[in-house]
Amino acid sequence: MSSKTPPIRHAPGFQDFSRIEPDFFPGAKSMRRAFDEVFQNPFSSNSKRFCWDFWSVPDQYRLLRTPAESFFPKPVTSKFLTHLLAWGRTHLGCQMISHPWLSAYSDGCHQAFHSDVPHGPFSFVFSLTRWKERRFQGGETLIAQPRLLRYFSEMQKGASHEERDLVQKIPPRFNQLTVFDPRFPHGVAKVHGVDSILDSRLVIHGWFTDPRPMLEGGLSFKQVMKPMDAFASAVMSRISSIMTLSGLLSLRLHIEPSGRIGSIEVLISNLVDSAGTLLPGRILNSVLQSCEVGFPASRSGTQITLPLLFQG
Repeated sequence: MSSKTPPIRHAPGFQDFSRIEPDFFPGAKSMRRAFDEVFQNPFSSNSKRFCWDFWSVPDQYRLLRTPAESFFPKPVTSKFLTHLLAWGRTHLGCQMISHPWLSAYSDGCHQAFHSDVPHGPFSFVFSLTRWKERRFQGGETLIAQPRLLRYFSEMQKGASHEERDLVQKIPPRFNQLTVFDPRFPHGVAKVHGVDSILDSRLVIHGWFTDPRPMLEGGLSFKQVMKPMDAFASAVMSRISSIMTLSGLLSLRLHIEPSGRIGSIEVLISNLVDSAGTLLPGRILNSVLQSCEVGFPASRSGTQITLPLLFQG
């Protein structure tokens, strides 16, 4: 590697196109207490008990849901959304989130397999479920394994396969954030065994949205715009000349005070071709190292978060 070639570093990635963050939010217990207080007394007439939509679509969806932002106390909601937004900007290059739902799954509730392509490049599920103390069966987040979508090319001939080989099952443990690629068919396993909303599968869910460049450090957006656009165009055109892909590639460029790209961090790459095959890391590294662009000099270094959306 020459001295002019920036090193490439890959941030902790997604396993089977999903990522799990345990112990995500310091205020999770406060959120759960706020929920319990509303439903603890079945004879109370708290208005928050009556704001739920029983969403039922035959053979597809069955659950209770309400806008999370209007259910919890504003200070708690504000801290949670700030924390969630910061995580999405740091790890995905997504600036915003959709208005999240608070959903409860009691006996018979579920989501059949579906995909959510129009809503955002990543879905999230934040769990307030007391999973260790649960008295129900089911409730896991289900995501089709990539090998299921490439079944005939990847599965061993003559071998039998069980559900665990074809579908990823993610338990909604308390204070866990699960993030996944919503293009993959996903759902929620049917819940059995509890009627009370206090004992239900309880989650906040939505989508990370608006992947856009973000800037921090010595240079201004005006100063970086032209070289940043040149770098983005070079990366996208070179990758597209190799494979026709769709998905999100989020990069973080570390610009030295001299204007040289000191290093490139790959935050996330879920670029796949029409057969669902992921862009190999070696090809991505080669492309990134071949795109040499200079930035203006400054008194201090600059960090550019650069999400690139491929639409195949």
